[in-house]
Amino acid sequence: MPLYLCEVTEIGDRGKEVAVRTDKTTRYLMLFRHNGAIRAYVNACPHQGRPLNCAPDHFLLSPEHFLVCAQHGACFDLETGQCLEGPCRGASLQAAPIHVTDGEVWLD
Repeated sequence: MPLYLCEVTEIGDRGKEVAVRTDKTTRYLMLFRHNGAIRAYVNACPHQGRPLNCAPDHFLLSPEHFLVCAQHGACFDLETGQCLEGPCRGASLQAAPIHVTDGEVWLD
């Protein structure tokens, strides 16, 4: 069953972090508006598993609109999640399956 995450309008220019709670764990997702689509990834750098944001709902974005890990400076392509530069080059963020309906973002 899909799980409601947020309204599209809640996703700011620096992204949005959403907590997804299950019976046993809480996972954090990061949502971005990119090239007319919403992208969602698990908020964990493949380098050491640390969160990528530098503050709540504030992710570092390069001038080229790459996501930059606040911990180690790895740069990720928001389109694919692949690390283009940094200590985990070639690794990828874990994509989260989502869909958007009537301006609402849902986790599949």
